[in-house]
Amino acid sequence: MNISDWRVDYDKYKLDASSLNHDPILQFKDWFAQAKVDGHDEPNAMVLATCGNDMIPDCRMVLLKEIDDNQFVFYTNYNSHKGKAIAENPNASLLFYWEKSQRQVRISGVLKKGDADKAKAYFASRPLNSQISAIASPQSEEIELETLFKNVENILDSNQIECPPHWGSYYLKPFKFEFWQGQPGRLHDRITYQNEQENWIIKRIAP
Repeated sequence: MNISDWRVDYDKYKLDASSLNHDPILQFKDWFAQAKVDGHDEPNAMVLATCGNDMIPDCRMVLLKEIDDNQFVFYTNYNSHKGKAIAENPNASLLFYWEKSQRQVRISGVLKKGDADKAKAYFASRPLNSQISAIASPQSEEIELETLFKNVENILDSNQIECPPHWGSYYLKPFKFEFWQGQPGRLHDRITYQNEQENWIIKRIAP
């Protein structure tokens, strides 16, 4: 398979440091809103990268559910592979890629667990099938398909559907952002925000 000549021209928007918001959270919200306008079905889809004690980086897609107190919130099973890695090393990175906008945002920060009562309230608001799967699945553990279906059947029979204690939110408090805007000739715009003593330092870096 030869994909060496597969290229896309980037020419949709420009990124000028003089027009940026001095608050990266507000800048992110501006780009997120534009991603919705540009027709992305799931603009809240993001890559979560973690690295536990084994020092092997790992990444997966998760969904941003909220920006609360300037922190990025997602929900998951605390006993999952990602949950175990976060327990060992709370440093993590997020990546948003909006193809139709020719933009990406990289965010580095530190994760902590969110409030359990808030997680229960959000859990109750999810579609029933999503609630059941969160209870039935020992996420990241080896399992036979028949066993998984049996777990679902047992939950339906018991009619006991409530938020498991091992399921909840993580809050990522960012200390670095990079906003990337594709440009012609691969001279892409890249602007970073680095938190230094509670101040955001803005820099342009080379493509």
